[in-house]
Amino acid sequence: MSRESTDEIRNGRVFNGFDYSLQVWVKNGTCQDCAHPRSMGSLTPKKIPCCNQRRYAGWEIANLSARLVDLRSVPNPR
Repeated sequence: MSRESTDEIRNGRVFNGFDYSLQVWVKNGTCQDCAHPRSMGSLTPKKIPCCNQRRYAGWEIANLSARLVDLRSVPNPR
């Protein structure tokens, strides 16, 4: 069984949905924070985040240099 995508793609990037290359949820072009407890992150002085979701929370997806352009031939919802 496969997942039917309801991702909204704009200009080749996920605008609403899950960005599989970065492993983050995106809402209105902005990466959302995860729901992991703060204790899951590193307790070292470097404060390494628990996941990419926390690392990129609040970032605009269009500004992430590590983003992968999505070449799916799915039309944008209007």
